[in-house]
Amino acid sequence: MKKKVLLVGCALAALILGGCTPKFQVIPPQALFAIRPSEGIAPLNVVCDGSLSFAEGGKLVEYIWDFGDGTRALGPIVSHTYRRGGTYRVTLEVYDEQGLSSRREGEVKVQFPAPQARFSYAPWRPGTGETIWFDASASTSPNGAIVEYRWAFGNGEWTTGEKVEHLYWYGGAYPVTLTVIDEVGAQATVTQVIEIQGGPGCAG
Repeated sequence: MKKKVLLVGCALAALILGGCTPKFQVIPPQALFAIRPSEGIAPLNVVCDGSLSFAEGGKLVEYIWDFGDGTRALGPIVSHTYRRGGTYRVTLEVYDEQGLSSRREGEVKVQFPAPQARFSYAPWRPGTGETIWFDASASTSPNGAIVEYRWAFGNGEWTTGEKVEHLYWYGGAYPVTLTVIDEVGAQATVTQVIEIQGGPGCAG
């Protein structure tokens, strides 16, 4: 009997020294999330859903979001609004009750909104050879300043500037097109048809 006990003890010692005893494996949590929508025009509101994240054998106790624009949020499901265009990297980091963590990244693509192109002109009913004044100062952009104004007068001639002048030597209908470009490169176009009288401009 003593020999059997001795043999068993020696066998266990050999297993321990040989590294054959079962080891406890620490498994970190898994961060998983979806972004809806993942692209669109600013201001873009997105919902970030990290409820699919999990921790084996435990539970998640913290969800930390980084939206890539200097703002953060906490919780399994959060929303965020991107005010300006750009490509943003969204990061979710989760922690379980043992303090283990995991992180995952995603991407949101936000397009800049288009500016609004507007212009007026005077006189209202110009005649041939009469100077017409064009004014695009009513044009605006939510992205900042408008940096370029391009005019096409419908007779093969064009120019640039916020306020310009032009005249026509022949009567008829001319499509005048204004294209504005803002500081981020977004652009917009508007066209008005101007009727040029065959003789001198009509008063009133």
